[in-house]
Amino acid sequence: MSPADNNLVARPAIYQARKWTDRQLVEQGFQYYRPVKRVTMARVLPQSEAPKIIKTQWDTLVARAGYIIAYVAGDTLKHSLDEYEPRPIEPKIFAKTYKTWDDARWKPSQTERHLMSLGCKPFYKVAGVWAKKLKENTYVQSIESSKPVLASAGAWLCVGTEGEPWTVDDSWFHTRYLLPGSTVGGVR
Repeated sequence: MSPADNNLVARPAIYQARKWTDRQLVEQGFQYYRPVKRVTMARVLPQSEAPKIIKTQWDTLVARAGYIIAYVAGDTLKHSLDEYEPRPIEPKIFAKTYKTWDDARWKPSQTERHLMSLGCKPFYKVAGVWAKKLKENTYVQSIESSKPVLASAGAWLCVGTEGEPWTVDDSWFHTRYLLPGSTVGGVR
């Protein structure tokens, strides 16, 4: 094998943060999904709790002080914030993609009230994502990851407003994003 042939050996693709064009994303099989308007409970990570190590299904994330941590309120009261499935969001990205909850008729659930007592406030996501369901195991490095991790086939690979990739499972994705053409519960 010549040195030129070595360049033909397929190295695994790694999805990392970069500037994407819509065309590049479409060519790679991504579609744009609008967010479902739903309450997200979130708070700023204080210096006293940083860095925060968060384990997800595929990755270990590190959130620094000032990061926004979003929580899944669910239906069951938990003992600690970490039991509410925390997800870190870079502060500038959060500022661009979330707004303060604006429905005056909203009545917080028992778990939302509990999260509020722990310093969270209600927000909703206004920005959609480019996403595709992975057909094969794929390396992904989110901006909170120290190295690429192998995301499993069947996971959703999402690319946010700043070109940042992350992965989630099917259930998480479908509770937060609308199928193309759908208007039920969406943000306009």
